[in-house]
Amino acid sequence: MKKVLILFLTIVPYCIIAQENSIEKVVLEFKYFKSADTEYRIDYKKNELTCIMKYQIHKNRDTILFNKTYKFTNEQFEKLKRELAQDIPNSIVKKSELVLDGGGFVINYYRKNKKSSKLIVSNPSRESEKYIQEFKKIDNFFDFAYSVVTDSSGIETLDETYRPYFTGLPIRKVSENPLEYKIWGNISGNSKWENNLIPFLENLPKDKCVIIDCNNQLSYAWQEDILKLYIIKNSNLRFANNSYLKYTRESLLEFRENFKKYQRDEEKLNELKRYTTYYLYTSDPEGIDKWLELPESQISTRVEEYRETCR
Repeated sequence: MKKVLILFLTIVPYCIIAQENSIEKVVLEFKYFKSADTEYRIDYKKNELTCIMKYQIHKNRDTILFNKTYKFTNEQFEKLKRELAQDIPNSIVKKSELVLDGGGFVINYYRKNKKSSKLIVSNPSRESEKYIQEFKKIDNFFDFAYSVVTDSSGIETLDETYRPYFTGLPIRKVSENPLEYKIWGNISGNSKWENNLIPFLENLPKDKCVIIDCNNQLSYAWQEDILKLYIIKNSNLRFANNSYLKYTRESLLEFRENFKKYQRDEEKLNELKRYTTYYLYTSDPEGIDKWLELPESQISTRVEEYRETCR
């Protein structure tokens, strides 16, 4: 009995120390050149995620653009909690690359005993093996955050934070019924660039209405290709929130008028061939004409309208 008591008295202090040393809160800070800073506070005790977006206009003085707190479940947090518990620094640890303009992130750990530590990562590169473990934490954080944050303003804040650290096609499924996807990051170039947008669109179901919320993220050249490949062919894909199309429409209306006017003027026709509008129009004049006759209100349809017709 005496030995048991001694063992108990030996173990208890270590248990108390371990409990006091346990993590109570984690704060992730994301900074990127010429962008707003974002901060995400994870409260282990309250099961709360607080998202903050801010601009620092003066030292110790911020303009808050977004500030909202979300509740999460233990199940949602389980994977990230395990990942954050790996290799917790005991003090301030810094890792960085030498570049002129960039960004980075900070993971702050706060313990019950009021002690804190942090991992500071500046200008990290996805291609470098130096940051594999750090990016694993960040990727797991965003997986967790996107499962918790569901309102549009919160998601836009997450998108803004994630963009510098994301690789791949910035498209996310929004709903299953109707089937809807959102382009949340900029896609530049056109269909001749190998950025996998066309393969993605071609692999979508062809027997049902599919909504693509362009979110005005497609380049001007891309929206011309989308018009040529899908819209005028009346495909099952519905491209919403693509306001640049109204400028393409204006260009095509002007071009069509000049094209008809200068049919017998070879010099003028050769001048028209210098513009991409020529190849866009002549690729399918009948289809383009039908599209141009649509009411202007139907040129850039809002996603909410398509949701009603696609259900």
